[in-house]
Amino acid sequence: MSQAAKKKDDRIDLRVDDTAKELIERAASIAGMSVSSYTLSNTLRAAREEIAAHETLTLSDSDRDMFLATLADPPKASKTLRAAMTRYRKKYA
Repeated sequence: MSQAAKKKDDRIDLRVDDTAKELIERAASIAGMSVSSYTLSNTLRAAREEIAAHETLTLSDSDRDMFLATLADPPKASKTLRAAMTRYRKKYA
C-alpha cells in the first residue's frame, strides 16, 4: 500500500495558548500550508533530527584513529573479561 493510500486514523492533539496558536497559524499561512500539515511536517522533521542525533556517534579525528587502531589490533582480554565471557556463554549458550 502506498504512503498516500494509507488511512490516517491516528490523532495527536495539542493544547496551546493563544500566542502559540497565532504564531503557528501565521507560519503555516506563510508556508502556504494548513495548520495540520505545517505542524505534522515540522514535527516529523524534528523527530527525525532527534532520532538521528541519538543514533549517531561523532568522534574527533584522534578518537576515530584510536577506535580504528583498536579494531585492527585489539588488546588481549583481561582475566575479568574472560570470566565475564565464560559466565555469559554458560547463561546464554
